Amino acid sequence: MARFANIIAALTVALVVSLPASGQETGLPVLIQADEMTQDQELGNVVARGKVEITQGERVLFADTVSYNQKTNTVTASGNVILLEPSGDTMFAEYVELTESMRDGVIRQIKVLLADNSRFAANTASRRNGTRTTMRKAVYSPCAVCQDDPEKAPLWQLKANTIVHDKTAQEIRYKDAWMEIYGIPVAYSPYFAHPDPSVDRKSGFLTPSFGSSGNVGAFFQAPYFWVIDDNKDATFAPIFTRDEGVVFAGEYRQRFNRGEIEFSGSLAEADRRIGSATVAAIREDEIRGHIFGRGRFELDDTWRTGFDLNRTTDRSYLRRFNFFGSPDNSLESNAFIEGFRGRNYAAGNVYLYQDLRSGLRPNTPKIAPLLDFNHVGLPSKHGGKYTVDASFRSLYREDTSDTQLLSLKLGYDLPFMADAGHITTFRATLQNDLYYVRHNVNLPEDDGVTGRIFPQVSAHWRYPFVRDSGSSRQLLEPVAAVIVSPNGSNPRKIPIEDSAVVEIDETNILSADRFPGIDRVESGQKVIYGLNMGVFGSGNGQTTAFIGQSYRLHADDDLTRQVGIERHLSNIVGRIDIRPNQYLDLLYRFRAEDDNFGFKRNEVGFTAGTDALRFSGNYLFINDDPNDAALEEREEITLSAKTQIDDYWSVIAQTQRNLHENGGTIFAGLRVTYEDECFIFTTEAERRFTEDADFGQSDSVVFRLSFKNLGSVATQAN
Repeated sequence: MARFANIIAALTVALVVSLPASGQETGLPVLIQADEMTQDQELGNVVARGKVEITQGERVLFADTVSYNQKTNTVTASGNVILLEPSGDTMFAEYVELTESMRDGVIRQIKVLLADNSRFAANTASRRNGTRTTMRKAVYSPCAVCQDDPEKAPLWQLKANTIVHDKTAQEIRYKDAWMEIYGIPVAYSPYFAHPDPSVDRKSGFLTPSFGSSGNVGAFFQAPYFWVIDDNKDATFAPIFTRDEGVVFAGEYRQRFNRGEIEFSGSLAEADRRIGSATVAAIREDEIRGHIFGRGRFELDDTWRTGFDLNRTTDRSYLRRFNFFGSPDNSLESNAFIEGFRGRNYAAGNVYLYQDLRSGLRPNTPKIAPLLDFNHVGLPSKHGGKYTVDASFRSLYREDTSDTQLLSLKLGYDLPFMADAGHITTFRATLQNDLYYVRHNVNLPEDDGVTGRIFPQVSAHWRYPFVRDSGSSRQLLEPVAAVIVSPNGSNPRKIPIEDSAVVEIDETNILSADRFPGIDRVESGQKVIYGLNMGVFGSGNGQTTAFIGQSYRLHADDDLTRQVGIERHLSNIVGRIDIRPNQYLDLLYRFRAEDDNFGFKRNEVGFTAGTDALRFSGNYLFINDDPNDAALEEREEITLSAKTQIDDYWSVIAQTQRNLHENGGTIFAGLRVTYEDECFIFTTEAERRFTEDADFGQSDSVVFRLSFKNLGSVATQAN
């Protein structure tokens, strides 16, 4: 027993290994455990056998047999060798010879499992400083090994005469490398390198993309990513096109202690076609491009500021050079500052719009500034609370009117719940609006100051009836409201800017004022009534419905003519949502005439199926409104189907079609995806049927191959 204790003491002293003078911690002790240990003091050699475990610092070595030579500071291990690295990597081998605190050495029959489950394997390897491993006759793959046949080649792998994993440079380098897919060589490179799995970002060329577009012809793009420092980077991504030359594109990003900014954009010298799809004139060699930007900054615990910048040189650029995402009908740019404190909110905004729609359009407005302040008071002992909404808006529009608006709206809400279950909310508001208007057309008599004082009182009532019936719960809730305000509170001199489009539906039928914005108010007296219904199962199943209508006692001719508010009885609006289980959801929304129930709007949406096969769709019909030119007749249907064939394969098909008499298919697309732990392959085929003078209908097929840790390859044909 004493002899064994002496051996342990000798091992503890012997296995204190000094690290080299490289700034690292020195004198790290070694803890060794084994079934059997012997020591030769004359030769300075310690041998451990049977379930050997050696721990030094953050490194742990397991083996069947370990020999440590104190004189040469060398650890030799054989038989089921496993070395756990501080980085999370795990090394397997049959034989290792390590020095310098197990950081340097040579290894035979090495296998390495990296922290992200990527794998190396090689006949021999050498380590230096614990950070550089050189492997010969080696292979690398992030793909999992087949459990049924471990000898089977993975989905893809890289084989090379030499592979160097440099952890300091965070890079894996290959010499004489072949890429194999299912064991078949498909590509060769005499030299190849990519970041190792620990890299978040690193300067270098990104995966190129190439293909053909019907608008610009064949193209090639090879982005270069530049890590400027820890908090900023840039990407240079010129696009070389056959028909339009070089499109210079790029991106810049930067983070600050309390904020971030990012910009992207492009610039090209290209022809521009103007007019219509059938009759067009060409403006040659125009400078065209776009810029997108975003910034967010936290000033303190109360205030933050930021901006969104979205501009293009002309309305068709982003659709012709369709490399930067599909644009909407307009682009919005905004700069803001806003603050939150308690029950107060304040904001200042500047807005700039760019209309991208075809044809002649009115000039878009510029809003500078828009100031808002909102306050909600503390509830009183009776539950009532005050509200304050104040705003200032300065709007400029070249082809109509410039307006400045100062608005102050005071309100008081008082809820009341009766013992019988009635829930009533009383609300009183006083809206004060002051306008200065300057018309840019020949209406000098309407220039000057105008405004209104608009008081309004409302009472909203609801009475829910609930009944439990077996495994379900039933709800029947009548709702009603009475709104009282003066008639004719919309002076003709006030232009319509933020209240131009109003549509009554089940989401706003119960509102005292259904206008968006401030420029128009819903004056007069009206009564609103409706019914909420629902059946709720014990599981996920439920069916809900609502139907409602309003009646105006006073017919405001100005509102009817300008924005389409009903004269007396409103349309009947409603919603039915049927969800019997998690596999089916049916939604129906409608708006119908009050006299003959002729539908003015129909919308049907559905989702059905499981992850294995799921269908969804939406049908929309909107009848035109003779009182509102903005509400044109519209009828379209959107359908999609998705199937998850197995754990790896999925398919999505979708289409959108205009069902109007002169309509047709707007878009059709198909996407097939294969995805596993190391590889993503996607095929996307689509056809867009929209066209204009500067761009036409286009077909595209895009193939994307994404290799884990290597990047992706994309090809496109239009």
